[in-house]
Amino acid sequence: MLRPKEEITRILLSTPSRLVGEYEEDEVLITHAWTKESVLRYVTLDRSYFVLSVKTPPIDRSHVLIPDYSATGDVLCIYLSILYGKRFDNHGSIESLGLFYRPSSAPIDIYDPRLPFNSRTPRPDLKVELSLHEIKRIAPLMNEEHVDETFLRFLLSGGRFYVHALQQAESQPEIAFLDLITCGEILSNFFEYDQDDLLDPQIKNDLAQVEEKIDDGDKIVSRIRNQVFQVKRKFVKMILHLLSPIFFEQTEAKGPFLELDKSDILQSIKAAYDLRSRYVHTGVSFGGWIKPNGGFNNEVQLGTPVIDDKELKKILVRSPTLIGMERIMRFCLLRFIHLYGTPVDDRLDGEGLESRETLCMSPNKYFCGLKSANLAAGSCEETDENGSA
Repeated sequence: MLRPKEEITRILLSTPSRLVGEYEEDEVLITHAWTKESVLRYVTLDRSYFVLSVKTPPIDRSHVLIPDYSATGDVLCIYLSILYGKRFDNHGSIESLGLFYRPSSAPIDIYDPRLPFNSRTPRPDLKVELSLHEIKRIAPLMNEEHVDETFLRFLLSGGRFYVHALQQAESQPEIAFLDLITCGEILSNFFEYDQDDLLDPQIKNDLAQVEEKIDDGDKIVSRIRNQVFQVKRKFVKMILHLLSPIFFEQTEAKGPFLELDKSDILQSIKAAYDLRSRYVHTGVSFGGWIKPNGGFNNEVQLGTPVIDDKELKKILVRSPTLIGMERIMRFCLLRFIHLYGTPVDDRLDGEGLESRETLCMSPNKYFCGLKSANLAAGSCEETDENGSA
């Protein structure tokens, strides 16, 4: 009776935040694992620990391979990080397949408890209480049979980069910022777009000239269009679709000029991607300018960077900081879940900053016919390859 059960897997998780309560259903229990506290004034090593207990099939001892269920903790960290907007870490199994395991060591990094994703206060946008009872909002995600597999693949792929960004935000802000951009790039590929709308006006004009003045120009243009892959424009359009006006109603920035502004959000999103491109193509460092500051929680630059590179200076002035970019991507992930996976909160309903029609996203590209009964996006007709009904 004292030995671990073969059909139970227990995984240790932690967060620098503080949650109360527990979550329990037929085959899942998430509850506390207690530890002592160690707190400094502005930095701390203290963490809250939780144990995820799930039912798993007993091992088939006729097979050589032993399954590893510790990745279940990674998936839960994604869901919890998005729901609460807090950092979560998976320390691996402590009990599984009838055996005890030693979990991985706890992170020893000192973190700033004033930062939004470390703090012990709810994020202000949806004010999701820091209680494990709130997991009921996303409970269908933990039963993969209740959500569409395509949606889930995009959510988990993008969510992994979001979680990694929170984990690296203070030690490697540059990498964390790039993780958030990658998260957005992944979500943008959930949709398909009107191909013409992904071309800037000059390119469209050039193609029109080719089509008009060159023999077989229409065929040449068709081949070019099929090869053009406007990643940045898809990234921008996705964010404009998933951000909604309520995003701007609450902020953690500690000052009226430190928050993202709705009137400037288009330029901010473009600049964020430009910052990523500058790093990828030139290797220029920018981490010191966008790193999180718990004293201000500024979502935009504090003043103008003093650097010789005029182009980089312009991009930095327009781009969100890491804190601003994190809040953008978390809200996008929440709306993505709410609109295409399972309802999370009624305040996530409605159009984004631009409607689907304005963004030229064809109706059939919203994954019509998804098997999930929980989709909040509605239904639409089947369309042909040109997007016509």
